[in-house]
Amino acid sequence: MAGKTPRVEHEFLVVPTEKRAPVRIGSRQWYAWLSAEENTSFFFTHESGSFTARKEQKLRGGRYWIAYRSQAGKLSKMYIGRSENVTAELLSEVAARLTQQKTSVDQQPLPSLALKTASLTPPALSGRAATLLERAHLLTRLDESLRVKLTLVTAPAGFGKTTLLGMWYRRYQRQRGNAQSIGWLSLTERDNDPVRYWSMLWRALRQDDGRDSTVAPIASTPQMSIEHLLSVVLTGRHRRVLIIDDYHLISDPRIHEGMEYLQASLPSDLHLIISSRSEPPLMIARQRVYGDLCELRASDLKLTGGEIDRFLKDVSGITLSNAERTFLEQRTEGWIAGLSLVGRVLQGQQDTQTVLAQFRGDQRELFSYFAEEVFVRQPQEVQHFLLFTAPLPVWTVELCAAVLRKSECEIRNILMTLEGDNVFLIPLDRQQGGYRYHPLFAEFLQEKLMQRNHEERAALQRRAATWYAQQGMYDEAIEYTLAAHDPQEAGHLIERIGEELIWRRGEVGQLLAWLRQLPEASRAQNLYLQLLNAWALLLGGNEGIEQVEGLVSVLESQLTREADTRVSRGDITALRARIAAFRNDVLQVISLGQQALHELPQERALLRVDVAFSVGGLHLEPDERYRQLSQAWHLSLALGNLRTAMFASRYLAQTCLMQGRLDEAAAILQQALHNAGAHDAWTRVPATGIVHIGLAELLYECNDIEAALYHARLGMQLGEQSGEIKVILAGCCILAHIFAVKRDFEQGWQQVSKAHQVASLGRVPWLREYIASSASHLAWQQGDAIAAKRALQAIDSDCVEVFEQRPPLEQPIERLLLARLLLEEGRYQLLVTFLAPLVTEARRWKHLNTLLSAQTLQAIAHYGLHQPRQAAQIMSEVLSLAQQQGWIRLFLDIGSPLQKMLERIEITGRTGEYAQRLLTAFHTSDPAEKDRSGLSEREIEVLQLLATGLSNQEIADALVVAVSTVKAHVKHLCQKLDARNRLQAVAQARTRGLL
Repeated sequence: MAGKTPRVEHEFLVVPTEKRAPVRIGSRQWYAWLSAEENTSFFFTHESGSFTARKEQKLRGGRYWIAYRSQAGKLSKMYIGRSENVTAELLSEVAARLTQQKTSVDQQPLPSLALKTASLTPPALSGRAATLLERAHLLTRLDESLRVKLTLVTAPAGFGKTTLLGMWYRRYQRQRGNAQSIGWLSLTERDNDPVRYWSMLWRALRQDDGRDSTVAPIASTPQMSIEHLLSVVLTGRHRRVLIIDDYHLISDPRIHEGMEYLQASLPSDLHLIISSRSEPPLMIARQRVYGDLCELRASDLKLTGGEIDRFLKDVSGITLSNAERTFLEQRTEGWIAGLSLVGRVLQGQQDTQTVLAQFRGDQRELFSYFAEEVFVRQPQEVQHFLLFTAPLPVWTVELCAAVLRKSECEIRNILMTLEGDNVFLIPLDRQQGGYRYHPLFAEFLQEKLMQRNHEERAALQRRAATWYAQQGMYDEAIEYTLAAHDPQEAGHLIERIGEELIWRRGEVGQLLAWLRQLPEASRAQNLYLQLLNAWALLLGGNEGIEQVEGLVSVLESQLTREADTRVSRGDITALRARIAAFRNDVLQVISLGQQALHELPQERALLRVDVAFSVGGLHLEPDERYRQLSQAWHLSLALGNLRTAMFASRYLAQTCLMQGRLDEAAAILQQALHNAGAHDAWTRVPATGIVHIGLAELLYECNDIEAALYHARLGMQLGEQSGEIKVILAGCCILAHIFAVKRDFEQGWQQVSKAHQVASLGRVPWLREYIASSASHLAWQQGDAIAAKRALQAIDSDCVEVFEQRPPLEQPIERLLLARLLLEEGRYQLLVTFLAPLVTEARRWKHLNTLLSAQTLQAIAHYGLHQPRQAAQIMSEVLSLAQQQGWIRLFLDIGSPLQKMLERIEITGRTGEYAQRLLTAFHTSDPAEKDRSGLSEREIEVLQLLATGLSNQEIADALVVAVSTVKAHVKHLCQKLDARNRLQAVAQARTRGLL
């Protein structure tokens, strides 16, 4: 078969089964061959790489090509596009990216493996610590805890939780003779993400100890039901005991919800031990009442009497009197960390009473006191080392050698001394040689360093900056240069990565923060820094348009008086084009953009492609806009302009969404995340904020509200990190929509208020209209017609006459919101007439989402005019288009007027089935029903399927869950509805009006 597969090489298509001349890529015959139904694959080979391309069709329609490449047993894929967009350049680029993708993965396996291994094994214990902290009665209690399913170990920091559990972990392995039957998971702040958390838990339950390269199945499906999620996590496990350490670092309620479900339904052969500084927010009262829970608290972990004697004898080699021991026990309350500090200070002391008499205050004061005692007893050379490495959050031998002007051999000798004395030094990676100090000790040292001469500190920071710059780590170099108050050098470093921050990384917020720390005079004397400042202010929305325009005018006048090869007339024109875009002046954007492309030198490729993207995205004709945006997307990626590529992908997806191609929009956005290096759910790339917002908007239209909320929140976080005003505002608006669906109107209005505050800084007219539209939408969802009208009045869009002189497709959202107001007021005939031009133009220019909304409102108006046949005819046409891609939220947001009409008019055929699907969605999204029932959304789904007479297996097939999950839901339904069986549950639901 391989010999019969069509091949593309040397820019020609060769079809072995056809006796015709090769076809050149890009020719009319090439596109005809790609579009033909029978042609579904070809093999592409080029010097940049090779792959097999396949034409695929999603369930909801739409055909496009996908590239597949198998390497080292792993299959990679990448989106190519529709047949009409497949060019030789695009194919070569895809081949190169698939090849690079494999190379980049091969080059970076060690950090991932080290992270997994460190998280999945308990911290190492020295032989001395193991002997010192051996506490037989606590180890026995942990042995006995295996009779129940859950053990909680909760105590403040420093009570030895991790040490105790680490010792028991190793003792369990020795006693059972099976190292694989117990697992360990150490949590960090990074694990406060559902996908990362459950992926790590999945791995901890397996036998690989982090060395297996198998990807956790959770990573590719971040939006699972809890039942499905736990089924995936528990499948294939080998552990009988799992210890989860530092659970207090988890704050995400979705993780707590899943853990609550897990601990309530633990398999009989799995025991869970959770260690935390505070009690986990799990519902465990029932387990406490019935004795199904074992707990160790601070009162159990604290050292008492003889333990304190034994502990201090091992630490300091001294024996305390009864009075001294009693005093120390009262002051520390058995706090192991405090006793450890006391032991270090008492080493070699003759007068223990005097030292203990100075022991007072809370833990912070205690730490500072004893840290001081530890510090002054170090040799002068070590004290100097401690002080001058304190500002470095993480450091290596090489960095310390550069900062302290010592040889690496000298630094290693000092490190051996510190490690031997156990002076709050924490090694991070033995192979790479990374270190840090205990946070409290670092604070103590930094406070002490502040008392030294300022010039000493500045010299230290300048040397650190020089070392980082030599390593190409310019972010750190800039931070240290600014801390050293060296604006000239900081300015030089910012110049080196200014364009990279804006275009390659999309971090205008970081750039602006650095520029603001430079003296005004430093910026004013440097044309290039002024140019970077203007771009950062404009894209970040931190100044009004007028102020930015003033800066551009000053920059332009300076450019005429002094030369700077890094700034050209094209830069000024490009800024003015972007200002016009913020004013929504389409003609000016096109005119200035084309002028900028003419004036900008070819080597300014990053800026040129962004200007081309801005111009290309303004085409009214959707197909041409799609072509231009697709070209901008691929060209931006090729040049490394990540910011422009991410924005282009979002607007390209919006174009697909507007035309009703939801599946293709999703594929584009997912591919954009992949291109940006966000290969998994916990990789955060600031420039991808706009892509996550686009995914949130798309998922919202598909009525996948929880998934939309996840991406909207993540997009907002990344937007705030990058400093992009458009990302933040778009995030606020989609969150307002989402919270309206969830009936959390207070949060919805908070998002609108936040958007107003952000937009007020930039004072951009179209942003004001964008936010007002969201406010009006939120008001309609709340059923507040007065507030909805007030929001439209704020942007002069509350009467029909305002739109009479405007093109129909200008401000379509505002037109639809006004039509909703006319519907509320019962002005049906005016509504039909008002929307007629919009329907005509939307159909002409393929604006499917606008067409569906406008025609639906017209249908409701006809129904209000007692014209049900016309209403049914229009809705049949609307639903015929909508069902092809599964539009749902567009209809649900119209609310009860549409629901009532669909319940009363007759729509037959497949469109009638889709109408019933919408009605079902209306009922399941009714918050009043959920509030009365106390049932979850999934339980309501199961209840509705029960009422149709389906069996457990049939319900499981319909919901794509296990039969055991369905049985669990049925059991919960019976409990909540006071029913003995499924038939009684359905009867009770009907009685209560839930069905």
